[in-house]
Amino acid sequence: MKTQEIIYTFSYNIDIIPGISIIKKVQRKRYGKGEGIFMGIKEAEEATGISRQNIRFYEKQGLLHPARNKNNSYREYSEEDILRLKQIRLLRKLGMPVEEIRRLLDGETGLQTALADQERRLEAEAEKLKASWQFCRRIRETSLKEMDVDQYLSQMEMEEKQGAVFAKFIEDYKNVTVSEELRAFAFKPDTMCRTPEEFTMELCKYAEQNQLDLVITKEGLQPEFTIDGIEYTAYRTFGRYGATVHCTMKHPEDYIPPEMSEERYGRMRMMYRVCNACLLPAFMVCMVLAWMGIELPLFLLLLVAAV
Repeated sequence: MKTQEIIYTFSYNIDIIPGISIIKKVQRKRYGKGEGIFMGIKEAEEATGISRQNIRFYEKQGLLHPARNKNNSYREYSEEDILRLKQIRLLRKLGMPVEEIRRLLDGETGLQTALADQERRLEAEAEKLKASWQFCRRIRETSLKEMDVDQYLSQMEMEEKQGAVFAKFIEDYKNVTVSEELRAFAFKPDTMCRTPEEFTMELCKYAEQNQLDLVITKEGLQPEFTIDGIEYTAYRTFGRYGATVHCTMKHPEDYIPPEMSEERYGRMRMMYRVCNACLLPAFMVCMVLAWMGIELPLFLLLLVAAV
């Protein structure tokens, strides 16, 4: 018996962002009885607003894995595939790199981490645009014949080099700060966590409040769990003001921020600890000097502000 192909039209809701629904009316194809509902690539293109060339590109990059029709080997896009394509479209509009989107959709990184990384990329791009805008203002009052091209190119290259070095330092320092915060953290639960059930409930509550992707792997009074794929264990202490839950990374020695070498991470981590110890004294010195009217070097001010 040949597979029957049925084309019909209906409406459905797709949530791109929680709380925001878009109603789409599309034609879909169903291949065979009881095999589920699938779209061809033309219908997927119409439903998502993504060209078929880009759909195939995302498939080649590993972002999408549509099924194949057994009779003709055509791609068949399920509801999950359509939602995934819409998520890809949204993230691409935010400028997120394709590889970062793949890691996010495959669960290798969490949404908050991916968006934080993208914010930093956008901030760096904004700084570049701001520098270009400033050069436009400098140049626009001169004519093309009078413009000293060599001088402007030299200035731009010098500023780009200086800015890149400082920006890289700040970027690495921020990554180390996030890493240290991930290694160990603590919070005050609403209960005393005297039973495994209470402990699990408080961990889930904390994850929900902070929008973390938490999975409990072992319940108990020393539970184990993952946050955005990173393994943790937890314990509690008691004091005058109630219980405190302490969470520590199970394998902190294996965690190094992406795009950082182990050697550079070690140096930046040592600098992080020194800066933390000296932050308050340095801030007080800067405040006193500013009150006395003494101008501080720009680099020092930026460093204190970054820390």
